Amino acid sequence: MSYDLCFWPSGAADDPRRLADRLADEKAGGLVPDERVLAFRTELLRRWPDLADMIAPWHSDVGWRQPWGDTGLADRFVGLTLPYGWEDLSALPVLAGSFGLDSYDPQSERLVPPGSLPPHRAVRDDVAQVEGWVTEENVVRLLRQISVYVGYAYDDLDEAALVGALDDTDDDAADGWFEYPLAGTPMLVVRLALSPGSTVVSVRVEGAMDLVLATRIETALDLL
Repeated sequence: MSYDLCFWPSGAADDPRRLADRLADEKAGGLVPDERVLAFRTELLRRWPDLADMIAPWHSDVGWRQPWGDTGLADRFVGLTLPYGWEDLSALPVLAGSFGLDSYDPQSERLVPPGSLPPHRAVRDDVAQVEGWVTEENVVRLLRQISVYVGYAYDDLDEAALVGALDDTDDDAADGWFEYPLAGTPMLVVRLALSPGSTVVSVRVEGAMDLVLATRIETALDLL
């Protein structure tokens, strides 16, 4: 048994069901090339290389696999045929939304909002840490974004607490990190440290995150 999902630029379909039916036959009339679709596809295959066996339409990024169907549609839409119960299913609409794409579920015949789970899925609180980096000028933007995700009221007092806080940090030193709590749901601790001789700030976000929240934070880190 399999589970299908389809992704296209947000707002591109007046009738999502009809569009999905046409795309199942690789009839992409009405969809124009969009770099966000290719960028999303690239990120999917970076995070989950096994999707190369489950993704449509065909594109050169699936490597040695034999071409099938129309080879010129990879910048119009993404289709996935996943094994039922595929582990990271709930993260896909979140990731798609961060690239400005809609997610359509042919099983329920509806668009899937980011963070919405199919009925057979359960949220797992098993992600302890997300790592990445941002430039120093984007630290506040990152903290504000994460605060939105966890329902924490980040304000000017939080921003004031960061003034000068990173000056003596060093991401090469175990004790060289600045820790800042975000008391939302769940409670997160954001650890920050400058990379010596640069304006790059290493980031570690720690807490009991489900896969959806962890993916949102990873995507924010990638985009900043």
